Amino acid sequence: MRTLTLPIQTERLCLREFQEQDLASIIAFSGDARVTRYMFFGPRDEEASRDYLDGVLDSQSERPRTRFELAIEHTATGRVIGACDLSMIEKGVMDLGYMLEHASWGMGFATEIALALTDAAFFDLNAERVISTVEVNNRASLNVLEKTGMRWEATFRKSRRAKNRWWDCHLYVLARTVWELEQETRATH
Repeated sequence: MRTLTLPIQTERLCLREFQEQDLASIIAFSGDARVTRYMFFGPRDEEASRDYLDGVLDSQSERPRTRFELAIEHTATGRVIGACDLSMIEKGVMDLGYMLEHASWGMGFATEIALALTDAAFFDLNAERVISTVEVNNRASLNVLEKTGMRWEATFRKSRRAKNRWWDCHLYVLARTVWELEQETRATH
């Protein structure tokens, strides 16, 4: 089984394993109702943030590892500004997700993260498909996924019940063959 090469460095970010000392940052971004508006959870209080971090730290030692939940560290400041993940749904299929603190919205970080995780899924994990499900009203995340080359494949009505309501979600997909063509196009330009 292949594994993710960590940390993943982008132009402005470091995607790295979470550490115990990241708890305060997790409480700050995942406790913000604006950040968790389109998430199935949250906002998280201190106890829920601690449970989340404990689960993430436990998952780091699993073998084979099927979940890579990573801290998003802003390289210039060293601050953790969010979380992102790649999770194996089934053999060859990786699910991509991310959340950023509100102060970091609109700066292109989400696109930077999604591109880096997509490349890592295909390069390191030998994925055949990268998918992401997004609440139908989350226009900002839909735009990010489209910028990474992912395309709408389906809409799931009442796909999940959370926060006292049913959620409709779009499924976005990027196949390895499409990603490889995009890599070739980037290389020739």
